[in-house]
Amino acid sequence: MNASPRNASSPRRGRPRSLTLEAIVDTACAIAPGNLDMATVARHLKVGVATLYGYVEGREHLLRLVTERKGQLQPIIDRGQSWQDILREHARSTCQTALDWPELISQIMQGGVFGDIEARYLEQLITVLGRRGFSPGRALELYYSVNQLALGAALSGNYLRAAARAGGHQTLLNQFLASQPAHSLPQLQQALAENPLPQVLGDFKPALEHLLDSSQPDNPAGPKRSPNPRRK
Repeated sequence: MNASPRNASSPRRGRPRSLTLEAIVDTACAIAPGNLDMATVARHLKVGVATLYGYVEGREHLLRLVTERKGQLQPIIDRGQSWQDILREHARSTCQTALDWPELISQIMQGGVFGDIEARYLEQLITVLGRRGFSPGRALELYYSVNQLALGAALSGNYLRAAARAGGHQTLLNQFLASQPAHSLPQLQQALAENPLPQVLGDFKPALEHLLDSSQPDNPAGPKRSPNPRRK
């Protein structure tokens, strides 16, 4: 995920001594994604746009750096919790990060969101799962399994936010169906009548609990499964 500019450690000619790449990224992180461009960042920093090009290659490069910063997860702390709660915590953090910064999913799709910080996070996650009986390979499998659930839910969640601005998920589908010939797509018509807004949209928890129920440590010795927080 390292998307550092070339020779970031050695300033190019014309760079202000007080300006750093970190300061640029800090400023960009404070700007709403829809308003993020080179001119806005330059205005906040009170420098010329040309000055920023001494540190980053352009808006897309800056966006990658911001996404990298926003996508950083805090390492899981071993508090003696069960392995299920560890994976629940990982899922919540991953989903919330992607909801807060939708560009993260785009960067993942481009293969640009893995670096030293992510490697250390994953190392810690594998370590704490290892203490609970999982082999490194099995822990890695669970990591990716949970990621797929959490990121898929975040994708749906961001879709629902966008759809809400256009009247909502059900309204969008009904508008499409209204544009089709009469009596077409009868199964879809019935499905929408029965289930206009599936509860699973944007919610990774049911699928996560199913995954946890079907998973077991390689070495079963260790803390027992904690109660499902949804089951009272």
